[in-house]
Amino acid sequence: MESLTSNPPQWDQLPCPYCGGKVIYATNARIYHGRIYGNGKCYFCTHCRVSVGVHGKHATRRPLGMLANERMRSLKQACHSLFDPVWRYQPIHRGSCYRMLANKMQINVKQCHFGWFNEEDLARALAILQDPDWWK
Repeated sequence: MESLTSNPPQWDQLPCPYCGGKVIYATNARIYHGRIYGNGKCYFCTHCRVSVGVHGKHATRRPLGMLANERMRSLKQACHSLFDPVWRYQPIHRGSCYRMLANKMQINVKQCHFGWFNEEDLARALAILQDPDWWK
């Protein structure tokens, strides 16, 4: 599956892009073993169990990005663990960090969202972010 280049669809309007199964809009307790986190909602494939959260303090139906499997979730977490401390603790704005990463990945900054990346692009981003000076 390709990385997204624009806002993701409401995933329950389409079959799962991985297995063709049914995607539902549901409580995220389905993916967190009965516990609810954040706004409590997600899109979830009832067959292959890929999922994605939704925007908003009060849940919207607007997905955060692509439906993700366990490997993609791990890669996103790894990317954020290296990316977020830079804009939080260094003298650089978050938007500038995304512009630098987009430049290094040779993509449009409007498409530079970890949630929009497929597994290959997440791995590319992680390789860039593993250089402690990637943002300098």
